[in-house]
Amino acid sequence: MATSIQPFPIGQLIWPAIAIMVIGFLISLAYTHRAGLSLGVAALKSGLFLIYFGFLFDGTFTFRDDWKYLRFGEELVQNGVGIFNLMHNYDYVRSTVKSANLFYYVYDASALVIFGHGYFAPVAANILLTFIAAGMLMKAARRGLGMGRRASIGLFVFLALSPSLLAWSTVANLKDILVATGTAGVVYAVALVETGKPKRAVMVAILCGLILALTRFYVPLMMGAAFGIGLLASRRGRRSPWLWLAGIVALAIVVHELGHGSIGGALHQLRSRLSDPVTGVLRFMLTPIPFHTQPQYAFLNLPQVFFWAMLPLQLYGIVSVWRSKKMTGRFMVIYFVMMTLLYGAFPTLQGPRHRVQIEGLIVIFQYMGILALVRGRFRKKRRYYLTEAQPPSGPHERLHHGTYPVA
Repeated sequence: MATSIQPFPIGQLIWPAIAIMVIGFLISLAYTHRAGLSLGVAALKSGLFLIYFGFLFDGTFTFRDDWKYLRFGEELVQNGVGIFNLMHNYDYVRSTVKSANLFYYVYDASALVIFGHGYFAPVAANILLTFIAAGMLMKAARRGLGMGRRASIGLFVFLALSPSLLAWSTVANLKDILVATGTAGVVYAVALVETGKPKRAVMVAILCGLILALTRFYVPLMMGAAFGIGLLASRRGRRSPWLWLAGIVALAIVVHELGHGSIGGALHQLRSRLSDPVTGVLRFMLTPIPFHTQPQYAFLNLPQVFFWAMLPLQLYGIVSVWRSKKMTGRFMVIYFVMMTLLYGAFPTLQGPRHRVQIEGLIVIFQYMGILALVRGRFRKKRRYYLTEAQPPSGPHERLHHGTYPVA
C-alpha cells in the first residue's frame, strides 16, 4: 500500500476522462437507446473519475495487489506485451508474474498504453467495463428473466450507478471489476442458451470463460457446477441433451486450459484453510460495518449504508428470481449461493473486495426485489379498488361485503 501521494495533473486525466464520457455514452446508448439518460450516466462516471484522481487521490484507498499489478504492467509495457499478443508471450508473462492468474497484469499493461502511465489508467479501463457489464446483465434480464424494456433500462442505470460498484470501479485498481464483467458475460450466455441462441452463447461463454480462467481460475469451475445444478433444477434443462453437452464441453475446456495439477494443488490449499462457514458467510455478506471501517475501506462507508438498507429487498429479489422458474434465474441464484458459501468458508476471502465479483448479481436481486414489492402492492391496491367498485349482484352479496343501507 502507498500513502502520501499527490493527485494527478488534470491535463494527464483529460484523455481517459473523455474516453469514459464518449465510449461510456456510446455503450449506454447502444443498450438503452435513450440519449439523455446515457449522457447523464456517462457524464457522472467521468466526472467522478476526474474529481477523484485530479483532487482527492493520495494513495489511502489503495492495496498491495493493485500496486503489484501496476508494477508488473509497467514491466510488460517495456517488453511490448499486451492483451493482443498474450498468446505469443504466455510463457514469458507467466514466468514474470509467477502466477497462472495472469490476465489482469496484461490488462494493466494495455491500459497503461491506452490511457497513460499512472495508477488511474487501469481504473479508467475498469470504469468502461462497468458499462459493458451493466449492458450484458440488462440483456440477460430481458432474455432470461422476461423483464420488460422500460424495467430493463432502469436496471441498466441501477447497475451502472450502484454505489458499491461505482466506488470500487472509480477508486481501486483491482481485478474484481474484470471478474464481475466476465461473470455478467456468462450470465448473458446462459440467457442466450435459454432463448434459443446457442451459437452466440458458446462464443460469449468461451471468451468470458477463458478470461476468467486466466484471472481467477476457480470462477469458471464454480460457474460450470452452477450451470449443471441449474440444468437439474430446470425442466427444460433436464430434457435437453444439447445443454448438457454444452456444459460438459465448457467444463472440459476450462480444465484443459488450467491443467489438472493447478486445480488439484489449489484445492489442497483451500482445504487446509477452511473456517467456520456460518460466521464466515455473515462476515462476507455484511462487512464492512458502515463508519467502522479500516482507513483503506473508508470509501465504502456510504455505499455500505445503501447495501445494508437494500438487504431485505435483496433477499426478496432472490426469492422472486427463483420463483420465476427460469434457467437463467436459477443459475444466478445457485452461483450466488455457491460463491457466498465458498468465500464464507475461508477467512482470507471474507472481505468486501471478493464480493465485488458477484456485485452485479446482488444489484439485480435488489432491483428485482424492488419490482416485486412495487408490483405486489399495485396488485393488492388494484384488487381492493375493483372489489370496492363492484356493485351488489344479488340478495346474498351482503354476506361478502357487509350490510348495505336500505333505500
